[in-house]
Amino acid sequence: MNTVTDTRSKWVLVDYLDKDQSGLLSIGEVNFHGASVRKNLDAHGRELLVDRIRAVEDTGIGIDEVVERRKEKFRVLAEPILSPSSRGIVAVRAIYVPVGEPVPSRPVTGALEWVIWDDGRIETVWDDDMFTIYEISRTGSASPTGDMNQWVNSLIAPEDRARMKLTIDTGIKESNGRRYFVHYRIVTRKGTTDTGVKNLEVSSSSNPDPVLPLRRLRALTREVPELIPAINPEFGDTGNLMRAVFDLSTDAVLLAVDVRRWQTFMTSNSWAAFGIQTPQYGYLPHVIHPDDFEEFRYAVTTVTQEPVTIRFLHSSGGFHPYEVTVSSGPSVAEDPEYVICRMKPAVVAVL
Repeated sequence: MNTVTDTRSKWVLVDYLDKDQSGLLSIGEVNFHGASVRKNLDAHGRELLVDRIRAVEDTGIGIDEVVERRKEKFRVLAEPILSPSSRGIVAVRAIYVPVGEPVPSRPVTGALEWVIWDDGRIETVWDDDMFTIYEISRTGSASPTGDMNQWVNSLIAPEDRARMKLTIDTGIKESNGRRYFVHYRIVTRKGTTDTGVKNLEVSSSSNPDPVLPLRRLRALTREVPELIPAINPEFGDTGNLMRAVFDLSTDAVLLAVDVRRWQTFMTSNSWAAFGIQTPQYGYLPHVIHPDDFEEFRYAVTTVTQEPVTIRFLHSSGGFHPYEVTVSSGPSVAEDPEYVICRMKPAVVAVL
C-alpha cells in the first residue's frame, strides 16, 4: 500500500548520498527518511518522475517539459542539487503540475560539503540555501564557520551537540558511503540580537576521494516540523542522556572533550555559573593557563585517576584553579577520542 496516493503538484526530494541506493526524503510536507521512491509515488508520479529523476542524476542536466498522460497535460520539472565544493549530484527534486496551474515554490534544501584532508584540515563549504536556512547573510565566505567543530559549537543547540558530533565523527571515520540521518536544533540569525531556533534534519555520507588524500562528507539539510531523536539507533539518545546528566551538575563543572582537537563540545550549565570564560569554538587552549595546558593534556590522554589542578580563565579576568578529574572506564580506554572531565574549584591554602 502506497504511503502517498496523490503526488501531483508536490515537490519530491530524492537524495543520492548513499553510494548503494537512492533514498526518498520527502513528498510535499511528508518526510520519508530514505524510503523507496517508486513505492511511495502514485501512478502518475511513477510514470512522470521516476525515469526523469534518474536521468537528471545520470547527466546533471535539469528537465522542464510538458508531457501528456491519459489525455491530461502536465508540466514536469526535475533539477539537480549539487555539492557546493566538488559539484557532484547529492539530490534531485522533481514535480509534475497540470498545465495552467502555478508551480509551487521549491522547498529550501541546503547542501554542504566538508573536505577532510588526511592531515586533519577540514574545509567547509555551504550553498546559498544553507545560509537561508540558518538566516545568516552570506558575505562571500564559503561558510559562517571554519570547520565542522566550530559549526557544532556555535550554531547547534547545546542539547543536540553530542548526538550530532558523535554521528558525524563516526561517518567521517568510517567513510563507507552509508547515509546517516540526524534531527537537531539550530540557533538561527547567529550574531544578531534576534536569534531563533529551528528543527532540522541532516542526511549525510562520507567517502574517500579516489585520487586525493582526503575524504568528502556531503550532506543535505532541511527544516522539519518535529524532532525524531532515534533515526540512527546507535546514536539516538546519547545527546539527550548526556544533556540530562550535565544539567544535574551544579556543585561541579562537567565538560566533554574531543582530545584530537582539544575542543569541548558540551559543558554543564555550571560552567557559566562558576564564571569560566566561554572558549571560542570550544578550543580549550584559549581558557587554560599556558603553564597548565601540558599537565591537562597528559591527564586527559592518560586518563589519570588522580585529580590535577588546572587554572581556567574567568570572564571577569584572571585564572582560577580547579581540581580536574578525568572520566575512566573500558570505553574510554579503548577509544580515547572523547573524555568527560569533572572540575571543582580547588581549595587554595592560605599561608
